[in-house]
Amino acid sequence: MAILTLSREYRSGGREIGTAVAERMHYDYVGKERILADLRAQGGRWAAVLREVDEEGPTIWERFDWEYRGLMALVESTLYEFAMQDRVVLVGRGANFLLEGLPHVLRVRLTAPAERRAEWVMQKDGVDRDSAVRLIEKTDSERASFIRVNFRREWDDPTAYDMVFDTSARPFGEIADILCSALHERAARLTEEGRGRLRGRTIAARIKARIATDPAIRVPTLQASFDGRAILLQGVARRVADLDAIDEIVRATAEGIPVRNELRYRP
Repeated sequence: MAILTLSREYRSGGREIGTAVAERMHYDYVGKERILADLRAQGGRWAAVLREVDEEGPTIWERFDWEYRGLMALVESTLYEFAMQDRVVLVGRGANFLLEGLPHVLRVRLTAPAERRAEWVMQKDGVDRDSAVRLIEKTDSERASFIRVNFRREWDDPTAYDMVFDTSARPFGEIADILCSALHERAARLTEEGRGRLRGRTIAARIKARIATDPAIRVPTLQASFDGRAILLQGVARRVADLDAIDEIVRATAEGIPVRNELRYRP
């Protein structure tokens, strides 16, 4: 059992390579549409919000908006839930940063020269070269900003990936073959300890999402993490009632994992 995360520059072959790997390995492919379907199934207007801001750099106002923070917490939780199923290809949305340090995860970056990608955009989208170049620059910039704001990391940092491919240098099918071989090797690295770390992170993200999407709770600086033994909650609550509500969510969600609640009350 292994997991593949794909970070990709716009029109660098992410969908084609990701779906090819998923088909050959019998993995689940999780891109934007799959996440939207999952959010729709959960109800509310979260799917509509994702369509508005997906992988775009938020404005200064959005960063501190309850709805945006709730959506990001929910998307992260959804990615973790898919990861817990194993045998999955997770495309974009910082999945490589969420799953960093897990031995059975293969984190891959796909790039290609802008001029080559412009040709692909012209072929696929039927636009002229100037429009293709502007679309590439805009989309790449938004994706980089999304990662910088939500993970405080650089999207194109090669040290954040196990493998980096220039997809203009070899056929997509050949890259898919290489990734399939690498995933077989990664599957052999899965251990109970690694599985336990993923479960801890998943439940921490689930707790955070349930708190962040509750319109009755306001914790603007909420953080939830797993250190290998316990889930750590940190942040500032504005009302005592919020702390009580969070305690109830933790009791209902932690599934036996110890939780260190370091949330502070500050009126």
